[in-house]
Amino acid sequence: MDDIGAMKRFFLLGIGGVGMSALAVILKKRGFEVFGSDKQESEATKNLEKQGIQIAIGHSESNIKDNIDAVVFTNAISEDNPEYLKAKSLGIPLFERAKMLDFLACEKFSIGVSGTHGKTTTTSMVSKIFLNAGMDPTLAVGGYLSEIGGSGYEGKGKYFIYEACEAYGSFLKLHPNIAVITNIDSDHLDYYKTFKNVKKAFEEYILKNIPPYGFLIYNNDDAILRKVVRKTKFQNKISIGIQTKNADFTAEKIYLNEFSSSFLVRNKGKMIGEFFLNIPGFHNVTNALLAIAAAQINAIPYSTISSTLANFKNADRRFELKFSEHNFMVIDDYAHHPAEIDATLNAAKNLSLKKGAQLIAIFQPHLYSRTEQLYKEFARALSKADRVVLTEIYAAREVNIHKISARMIYDEVVKIKGLNNVIYSEKLSDIPGKVRPFLNGNNILITLGAGDVWKLSDMFRDHH
Repeated sequence: MDDIGAMKRFFLLGIGGVGMSALAVILKKRGFEVFGSDKQESEATKNLEKQGIQIAIGHSESNIKDNIDAVVFTNAISEDNPEYLKAKSLGIPLFERAKMLDFLACEKFSIGVSGTHGKTTTTSMVSKIFLNAGMDPTLAVGGYLSEIGGSGYEGKGKYFIYEACEAYGSFLKLHPNIAVITNIDSDHLDYYKTFKNVKKAFEEYILKNIPPYGFLIYNNDDAILRKVVRKTKFQNKISIGIQTKNADFTAEKIYLNEFSSSFLVRNKGKMIGEFFLNIPGFHNVTNALLAIAAAQINAIPYSTISSTLANFKNADRRFELKFSEHNFMVIDDYAHHPAEIDATLNAAKNLSLKKGAQLIAIFQPHLYSRTEQLYKEFARALSKADRVVLTEIYAAREVNIHKISARMIYDEVVKIKGLNNVIYSEKLSDIPGKVRPFLNGNNILITLGAGDVWKLSDMFRDHH
């Protein structure tokens, strides 16, 4: 195996992406020479250039020089990427992002957050608690954190906190000392093919990737995850739960407010104290419990944890309030799986009922494969909104071989809600005009999806 530690010059493909830019920051701070490319300029690429990282805009084989020691890539790149092919032809070692992350984390005490939903929020919570505790952790988060001005940070402390993503089996290349798992759901079936394979991957992760002296912190309320953990017979485990009272860390007396919540937490029956969480939704109480457990087993005091959660601002595009004035509110959220949409719309519904407002959900599906597999589940989740607007699928890396369309979801929503409550618009730019007839005296509008649907929330904010 190539010795990464002996290498000095790294080229990162798609360096502006949230995961890659985090690695770039850490590598640069550790004294490595970092280069990269991305298909377009962004705030992330500009910030990296300010740190002395040379970035080419556009993918070209001429970007790969023979003095590069290694090229780092994500599985999202296409197989015909010219830089990838050039590195291969020159015999330059190629490393997946996860392998690089594991190399950077191996000299520290690592906390890896995985699970189908809630990873970024939970990682952000743990990161901010450890920062506020003065532990100066190294961070690789799946979203923009204002405290560190990006997604990556090289700290001087002993901890490395990162997101351990299960897509493409990436987390099977990571070896956290503490593994936090939020839940297991049917996703990334373009890679795993079956839900059974997803569950197997999590089993393997727990059994082979957490060291024997390590810890597993998991959500005991998630029935699938509970079964997987039981099957692995992993010893050093800490459970959290709201519905299941036999968990180690439990929350009770939960009050959900418009944009926040409050709850009491016990550890093995002993009261820790009351917590106020500055983001809405029942699902975020679960995420907070996981973060509280991770902080508590690392001896972080209640006062630091509670003040962090009370002032917690989530990563961008997580129930992000874009505009609020009189009777019109615009929220943007990254939700792109039925379970995430369900949780996000529950939080929004709680808000709309309190305000006596109509809830309008605008959804841009992400990936053809996910839409084909889950279109009925998407329709059921979206139907929680009073009105639903659908736009065409954000393809990302995929090619539409089977002629899949967002109309599959549209047809299912129509069956549930009737024609008058659903709109389909192929183009994002046409949506504001089509939504106007939906607007009555009091409206909450929420944009949902992992693509570029956020542009619409900006449009509504800027032109209201």
